Amino acid sequence: MWNRAHAYLIRVVLGIAVVTGSVFYAPPSAAAGVAAPAEGYGFGDGWSMEYMNSDDLNRELDAVSATGATWLRVLVDWNKIEPIKGEYDWGYLDGIVSAAGAHNLKVLGVITYTAPWARPPDTYYTFPAVNPADYGDFATAVVQRYADRVSHWELWNEPNLPVFVGWLPHAAPQYADLVKAAYPAIKAVQPGSTVILAGLCRQPASETPPEFLQLLYDQGLQGFFDAAAAHPYVFPGGLAADTRSGWSDMIKMRDIMVAHGDGDKKIWLTELGAPTSDPAGVGVSQEEQAKQITEVLAAAAKLPFSGPAFIYSIRDTDTSSWDNKERNMGALLTSDWQPKVAAAALARQ
Repeated sequence: MWNRAHAYLIRVVLGIAVVTGSVFYAPPSAAAGVAAPAEGYGFGDGWSMEYMNSDDLNRELDAVSATGATWLRVLVDWNKIEPIKGEYDWGYLDGIVSAAGAHNLKVLGVITYTAPWARPPDTYYTFPAVNPADYGDFATAVVQRYADRVSHWELWNEPNLPVFVGWLPHAAPQYADLVKAAYPAIKAVQPGSTVILAGLCRQPASETPPEFLQLLYDQGLQGFFDAAAAHPYVFPGGLAADTRSGWSDMIKMRDIMVAHGDGDKKIWLTELGAPTSDPAGVGVSQEEQAKQITEVLAAAAKLPFSGPAFIYSIRDTDTSSWDNKERNMGALLTSDWQPKVAAAALARQ
């Protein structure tokens, strides 16, 4: 069993106050609230929601409802939904969309990953479809099913990061082909929908978000999206340090869009946050996580081109794995359902 280096004691005192060891942390006052983009903020929980039972799903969304969030980012996993061509299993997605509606949350559907039959044999499930038209057909089926409840769609996730494009090192052409297939397919079914490009991940060198966006313009994607998206993570150093240029690269994306005549389009922040894993690595304390989330939301609120912002994620997948940042990204809850500091900082006023 993992020996936690420090424990968090959370209690309610005239609102919510949080005590960590001997350090007192007070969330924003009820009068102050939490600054956020004009179009609101929400949460995304990634792949884990696909396998969650309804009780746990609703328990997580109850925690979301206790904040000021109005959005839920949901993976529409082609790999899981259409394992055999033409045969659909909408079960998990029906459950999430219905639960989101019951919690008064608007859904951003992320149409992503590839069915086994649509990618080369023995490739990773994130490998782009060999025939982009198959991705477009799946997008059509998705929108036909959910158009009465969902009207915002994100095409793929982090295509500038090799792991999310089947380990292809330079996937801008392949990703552009997917967008060219899916955008008109969605608009044919739902003309008033908002279709956004995949959120781009901070990168240390080649194919940074602005570089990748420029490559997409070079591939002729202008006119095939209604908004762009970025994942402006700033951990571990925070917004002032802008670790690995997560924030400044988003600003550069805006400059590229303006240069191409797309200054009227917004950039959605479809992932932000920080892991509460071992600070000896890239993790931060719960207090620092709350600080980074609220600071990025507040900074986004000052940008006239910011769309909605999404915190990743709701709950840790395994808080005991203190050396694994991916398992400690939850902002509201530990994996054993204990509230985290950010839950107090984001509490509904």
